[in-house]
Amino acid sequence: RHRQPRCQRGRGPGPQGDQGSAARFHRRGSVGGACSPEAMFLGQLYLDGLILTSDLCTCGTFISLAWKLHKSKSAAGLSLQTLITVVGARSLHLLSHFMRLHYLPAVIPWLLYPSMDVVNAAAGILLLTSFVLLYYRTYEREKDNFGVAVLQKLDLLPKSGNLSNSPVFACGFLYACIAVLALIWYSVRRSNHSFAVSYFCCFYEVMGAVALIPQLVMFQKDKRVSPALANFVVLTAVNRLCTLIFWISYPWVYTWRYPDNRGIQMTSEVLNLLILSDFLFYWARSKIRGDKEVIIGDGYSAV
Repeated sequence: RHRQPRCQRGRGPGPQGDQGSAARFHRRGSVGGACSPEAMFLGQLYLDGLILTSDLCTCGTFISLAWKLHKSKSAAGLSLQTLITVVGARSLHLLSHFMRLHYLPAVIPWLLYPSMDVVNAAAGILLLTSFVLLYYRTYEREKDNFGVAVLQKLDLLPKSGNLSNSPVFACGFLYACIAVLALIWYSVRRSNHSFAVSYFCCFYEVMGAVALIPQLVMFQKDKRVSPALANFVVLTAVNRLCTLIFWISYPWVYTWRYPDNRGIQMTSEVLNLLILSDFLFYWARSKIRGDKEVIIGDGYSAV
């Protein structure tokens, strides 16, 4: 039976690749079915390109956010919870190289992948630092309250005052949810690794899944989304689409080889895209109408 790949490719924000061990395995074995060397080369290049495109989209998300801050001179509309989670996921992703979990390309030079990961992590950290030092005074903390209402209902936070909408408590609640959901995901997701490695993968995957939820909640409050913030979400969706296409295409390139966790990986990516689907609908509608901003809900008449 095909040895199980390790860790799912990263979202966003995406340890990038449970494709890592799969790549090492199919380098050692022959490819099932009749396939010319030229076709095999193109297939491997196609898979490598999907992973690289996913990394480039991640880089594009940080460029979009940096452009938004630079152009507007304001952090209005941007969720600090989402930014912290996305940057944390990209930094955590770097560990996949040391844990030998990262995707190993068959055609494109390997050095390009860790280089992109370092660039993305550094860009994210620089962006977060700039947000805190230069733009925090314009941060709409009262809108970035995903999870705060739950804490207030449990009487864990006051309903008024500075602590009532503290981003520290909001992020703490978000990460607590990630930790719990990662344990649940661990009980579902099959793995041949130790608990520590498997939980690391699950924690990373859940981070990627929930990272944009606070941002999407802010969009629902503002009803209008700037092009730069919209590009941030759209590029994240393209990142996840590339990962989904990778898993769909894998057995077409390596015939008769199906990684044990391929089905659950595809299901995970579909769920991630569904989380973004509501915003993507409004983004597509705004593009068709020619709106300068993305209009959420039925606010078009107010343009």
